[in-house]
Amino acid sequence: MDPNFIKRHPASETIIIKKRSFFENDVTIPANAIIGTGSSFWGNLIVQGNLELGKGSLIKGNVIAKKAIISADCNIQGNIKVTGDLLLMDRTSIGGLAYAGGNMIVRPYVSARAAECVGDLEITGRTDIKSIKSGHKIVARRD
Repeated sequence: MDPNFIKRHPASETIIIKKRSFFENDVTIPANAIIGTGSSFWGNLIVQGNLELGKGSLIKGNVIAKKAIISADCNIQGNIKVTGDLLLMDRTSIGGLAYAGGNMIVRPYVSARAAECVGDLEITGRTDIKSIKSGHKIVARRD
């Protein structure tokens, strides 16, 4: 990781990565992470805490975290797996499986090969998800 892209907030144990940052290899972050808008990761992104992925970010590999908020217009070409809750914002694209060990919220125009969660799955608006599985209930809203 290039240290010019990274700031640390020790009080909240959070790593902050500046917008439009670029990483060629797999990245492992041993804390919470806030990733700036338009950042690119050409490998896997592993966060040992909570993840907030900025708008328009690209991840060519897989994403692993405890909890995750994936902002609008993100493109994850692999799978995303979180042990807690997962929020997929508008127009996010997941190339593989989106898995949450807790609840999952899916906003309009999200696309994924599959979405699975242990808790409740809430889908709002039109989506393009080939397979949906929930441990409790599935709630679908029109808008």
